[in-house]
Amino acid sequence: MTDTQASTAAFAFAALIGCGSPNQAAFSMETLLKPELGEFSPSGGNASGGEESSICSVCCDEASGRHYGVVACFGCKEVGMEPDAIRPDRDKTGRQKNPRRNVQYDMTGKKMSISSLISELPCVNKLKEECDDTATSPSSRSDSAPIDLRPSPIDESVLTTLCEIETIIMQLRDSHETVQRMNPNINDAILKPSLIINRSLLNFNGLKGEANLGCVAANLRRLVVLVVDYCNTLKPIADINVVEKLALVRNFAAPYALLFCGHHSVTNGAPMDDSIYLPSGHKLSAKSIIFENKSDEKKYILLDAKADVVRRNMIEMLINQIRKLTISNTEMVALKAIMALDPNVRGLSNDTINLLTVARESVQNALFTHLMSRYNNIEATTRFASLLLLISSATKVSASLSSLLQLSKDVSFEVDQILEDIFLNEN
Repeated sequence: MTDTQASTAAFAFAALIGCGSPNQAAFSMETLLKPELGEFSPSGGNASGGEESSICSVCCDEASGRHYGVVACFGCKEVGMEPDAIRPDRDKTGRQKNPRRNVQYDMTGKKMSISSLISELPCVNKLKEECDDTATSPSSRSDSAPIDLRPSPIDESVLTTLCEIETIIMQLRDSHETVQRMNPNINDAILKPSLIINRSLLNFNGLKGEANLGCVAANLRRLVVLVVDYCNTLKPIADINVVEKLALVRNFAAPYALLFCGHHSVTNGAPMDDSIYLPSGHKLSAKSIIFENKSDEKKYILLDAKADVVRRNMIEMLINQIRKLTISNTEMVALKAIMALDPNVRGLSNDTINLLTVARESVQNALFTHLMSRYNNIEATTRFASLLLLISSATKVSASLSSLLQLSKDVSFEVDQILEDIFLNEN
């Protein structure tokens, strides 16, 4: 450092700490940062009119102009006066700094979004911090307030109502024996199911032995009556007109009847991998010969083989699955209601479709909530899916039953008119 620079630095330092002339006014940080408040500022009386002061705000020497927004001489300017030390809120030209100028922009050619630019502003960051202190998102409440998975009273009432309907239709009996018609009008049969067959006692015990063809047909008719009684009891199906009700009966009668038989076969102790119990107390086993083969005609051989396929499908796809899942009565009535409340049936009005959709979703929610109250999340979800897959299995078995009836018609074997109308009619 030269002598001139050393003396200048010493003089400036002395001026900063107030060691100058005795008559010199003391300097404060306020007068340094805001020279207009100082004694030698233009407003302090040493400058006339709009003339800028020519006195250095630091050392009272002749100023060379404004440097970093402050009137100063070259010496004071050179002695460690950085812009941020004088006016942190101003740039080198004395202009107010823009907060956005401090943002580190991506110079690789990527455009920054408005939200990323605004997020760099101090006021926005402050709001973010204040919002973080009072977070109310579900994730922030998950630790302090766990979700209540207990079934609501509404869900419980839905399942309770379905169980009561199941009990009612199983206990229905005819007060007097109605004359059974072999071929009653199907619309009349929907309004008066006893025209199809009398409501006999449902007894799934298999004590009456092997069933023959007439016994199987009578049991299928009894199950059709059960389905019609169910439709006439379960709302909103009970409130719709006969035509739409008949369309629903034709849609789910076969899978409903098979699922009903399968569940009662399991609950009443049917032998594993062997027998199907029927409502009349008879059973279908591997030894059963439904079509009496008194001649060598191939049609009887074909029909017996097809009937055995239906029996094996019923055991493998339904009964074994019901036994494996150990389905409760509550779960079964919910499944049958979901099966019946199908809005995707041809011939339904828009109002009926909306009613069935709402009712079906209500039953599904009630069933899932019922499972969540008894199992953990993963087990409940898995069981819910397995239960719904039983509906698909029942539909597949009903398709094989329909194919048996169709084969009977194709080989000119007489088919029960009611069974044909319910199980084969696609209209």
